[in-house]
Amino acid sequence: MKKSLLIPIIMAGFLVSCTTTQKIQRPDGSTEYLIACGASTGFNVCYNKANKICPSGYETLEEKSGFNRKEIRINCPSQNNDE
Repeated sequence: MKKSLLIPIIMAGFLVSCTTTQKIQRPDGSTEYLIACGASTGFNVCYNKANKICPSGYETLEEKSGFNRKEIRINCPSQNNDE
């Protein structure tokens, strides 16, 4: 395989498996997080990120799987009680 084809394939693999997190401040003052993971990864990648965000535990509010990504929306009850 030519190098010119190999680089885009490798880059696409990195993009598909990346994880992003968005912090959402709710009107009641609580905080939620939207974690998006690549479609080719399992939900375990999203849950590992959730464990890092909420080391004392979290509540899964929503779980969605689409064509190009998986998403979970969580909150950290212990963090919201401390605020």
